[in-house]
Amino acid sequence: MDREKKKISRRQAIAVTAGAATVAGLGPTAASASATKQTMVDVVVVGAGFAGLTAARALRKAGRSVVVLEADNRVGGRTKPATLAGERIDIGGQWVGPTQTHLLALAAHYGVTTEQQYDFGDNVIDICGRKARYKGETPGLAPADLEEFGGIVAKLDSLAGEIEMPRPWLAPSAAEWDAQTVESWIRANTTGEPTREMLRGVTRAVFSCEANEISFLFYLAYIASAGSLEALIGTRGGAQDKLFTGSVWQIAAKMADELGDAVVLGSPVSRIEQDKDGVTVTAPNGTWRAKRIIVTAPPAMAARIDYSPPLSARRDGLSQRMPMGCVIKVAVAYKTAFWREQGYSGLVVSDRTEFGPWFDRGTTLTKGGALVGFFDGGPAQRWADRSAEERRARVLDDIALYFGDAARSPVDYVEEVWTLSEHHRGGYVAVPGPGVLTGFGSALIEPVGRIHWAGTETADAWVGYIDGAIRSGERVAADVSALV
Repeated sequence: MDREKKKISRRQAIAVTAGAATVAGLGPTAASASATKQTMVDVVVVGAGFAGLTAARALRKAGRSVVVLEADNRVGGRTKPATLAGERIDIGGQWVGPTQTHLLALAAHYGVTTEQQYDFGDNVIDICGRKARYKGETPGLAPADLEEFGGIVAKLDSLAGEIEMPRPWLAPSAAEWDAQTVESWIRANTTGEPTREMLRGVTRAVFSCEANEISFLFYLAYIASAGSLEALIGTRGGAQDKLFTGSVWQIAAKMADELGDAVVLGSPVSRIEQDKDGVTVTAPNGTWRAKRIIVTAPPAMAARIDYSPPLSARRDGLSQRMPMGCVIKVAVAYKTAFWREQGYSGLVVSDRTEFGPWFDRGTTLTKGGALVGFFDGGPAQRWADRSAEERRARVLDDIALYFGDAARSPVDYVEEVWTLSEHHRGGYVAVPGPGVLTGFGSALIEPVGRIHWAGTETADAWVGYIDGAIRSGERVAADVSALV
């Protein structure tokens, strides 16, 4: 009877109809509370983000027994629910673009609908002392700067076209590109400071790091995985085209609910032991024995697991050289969308603020108005260890700089400091510096004995995005199903 009650409470905890209090109270499953002896399954999956849940779902469909061990007390990985002014929102991954077909298909399967990102009215750009209002996707730079920026975007797309994903280190110019940072390439290939600042801002917004921290080869690979730089940074038709009514996180919750007690929350894997017959997986609340294991954590987090025998030198070297980006996501609710009344879309791109870019976050569920934005890269590094009150004050000051004093009177404010998140330590993607992909990149995908790797970093398309995570889960499930 007690065990049955625990099962019911777990299902309530991840049900998509759960209220804000239930979402906040997600806890370990019945399986995590009762797993005191070794449990036998075909495959253990480490991580209940979109990659892990997708892999587990596909493996079960193929007739394999599976358990998903999640360190956190919730599912969703780098997506996460929060409540803003009574509405459930995403405080992690959020948007979807038209070519992110795997995520869209999964949403359709579960009956989760999308809404167009609000982009009516004027955007604001404030770069190198020049402020302008503009409409649409073409940034409001001065004519000469816009010409240079457009030429650089075309050049980046052309270079990215030489890469075949998911193995950018095999590109003919891989060694040359991987020997540079994005910053060094920018300095060598541009003359105007506005163009340089735009490209630095794009790097922060897309990768959550500074241009001097990231390999130019990885930058091009990212563009290749999305199809174009415009697809990465664009709103209408780009990666920020739509958001999900009621959150994207609910899709992960629906997958977890479907998998039932196969998803074990509050179960951080501490050790993975391999032998000729299988793997033994140890967590604080039990051990599992399986034929194969799939690890979906990004390299830096996967490295915190103890492996016996140790991982290959190449995989271990990769793990030491591929940290997470730094990001703090913020959502602010207001009584009214006053920026719309002023003729603004809500999008602001500025080099005068620490917070930003930010967007209008309104949906059909929103009562009043809401904005969503980020501290990315350097700003996230500077603000992660400061108090929530200090961050809130800076956010409101930055918004007020462009939308006026009404910005200082929100009705609600929520944030997620991903850089401090215990089980993530950053987001939204792992970022290699120069030399990493050509030296260690193959270890991203290659199994180490019975250990297989998934996660958005391993995707062949839309690396760093939810869609990429889903694709990686599908790939690894097919590989493992053929072996067990």
